[in-house]
Amino acid sequence: MTDFPIELRQLVDAPNLSLTDDQVELLLAHVGDLAPTIRDDTVFTLFERGLAEDAFTRDQCRTIAKHLLTKRGLFTAIDQPTNDAVFQRTFTALLTAAVLDNDAQYDWLTATDRDQFFNDALTYLVREHDQRGWVPEKGWAHGVAHGSDLLGYAWRHPQFPLDQTPTALATIATVFARQTTPFQFDEEPRLAMPLIQALRVDHLTTTQLNDWLTATDQRLWTNFSFDRGPAARLHNWLSFLHHLYFLLPGESATQQLITALSHHYYQANGYMN
Repeated sequence: MTDFPIELRQLVDAPNLSLTDDQVELLLAHVGDLAPTIRDDTVFTLFERGLAEDAFTRDQCRTIAKHLLTKRGLFTAIDQPTNDAVFQRTFTALLTAAVLDNDAQYDWLTATDRDQFFNDALTYLVREHDQRGWVPEKGWAHGVAHGSDLLGYAWRHPQFPLDQTPTALATIATVFARQTTPFQFDEEPRLAMPLIQALRVDHLTTTQLNDWLTATDQRLWTNFSFDRGPAARLHNWLSFLHHLYFLLPGESATQQLITALSHHYYQANGYMN
């Protein structure tokens, strides 16, 4: 970590960003670096800037995409017990989201590669079991949040297959159904944003959203108890509903439904008659 080139750190604030092929390869090698000053402040910042500003050459963009698709960093050690590989996964998720955002504007991915990225976005949150947010000395793991960002960029992509919208909804429901602790680091609004992004581009209808909210609420209340796991899941769900309420672009029918679901929560917990 100490031999990370100072020249790359200095590029973060460069007014006209440009990187060599060797520098791109070096950045790719440090996507999951355990030093947050390298991983967050330099590597991801440069990737995000480069893709947002279209500063990479098209060949460099293809190099990044090929690396993501062949190295499969999004799923590195994902089925193993909690460990530092989560940083490789979650920052790969953010990089993949940035690639999809750039492709949405410039249409350079092949159909096969794009479909694989869509599938990865739909799969990652289902498979990611590391529930940590902030990790002392190592920074953000934040699998739920970063996976939500990836799902949102995939779902709003102009070429996202609309027949996969039910899968996208099921992916988010799975996160709530398996969570065993209360969220601590604003995961709820990050989970709400893919829904907002899909609504804005008509990749999700109000009817689909409302049906999903009703079904997920019923699922989470099934066999409810005040044990830690079930109580945490309902707590997370209520917080998510409230974030979604205020993020919605004037969807009065959905806001009325959220109000009804919230009232049920308060009644079940004895807060109101």
